[in-house]
Amino acid sequence: MSITMTQDRRANPKDPNAGQHAQDMTDLQATAATLLLRSNRLSVSLILELLDIGDAQFRELSKCNEEIARLLDQRRRGELQIEEPELKACPGCSEWFIPYAGQRCCSDECYRIASIRT
Repeated sequence: MSITMTQDRRANPKDPNAGQHAQDMTDLQATAATLLLRSNRLSVSLILELLDIGDAQFRELSKCNEEIARLLDQRRRGELQIEEPELKACPGCSEWFIPYAGQRCCSDECYRIASIRT
């Protein structure tokens, strides 16, 4: 029921926060579109489907957001580069791994081992 109420509040023009909800959603969609467009493995139509937005709304996003427009131009010209992940040696087990975010070790156990060593 709370989901329906939230959706109804966003759609309700009498809601004083309706504009803010719409802006937050647009910002979220623009950020998600920017991240998804960086991958040349995903088609634009699949990205639109994942974002659950239509062509017209996506065109508006690309007009308002320079990063989206730049990524679309790079895709059209075939200049989108695949960013290779950086490998890092785990201080716990010395094995190579691809860190996620600020991850220092390949696993929680290796993190504990590295903490004991230091």
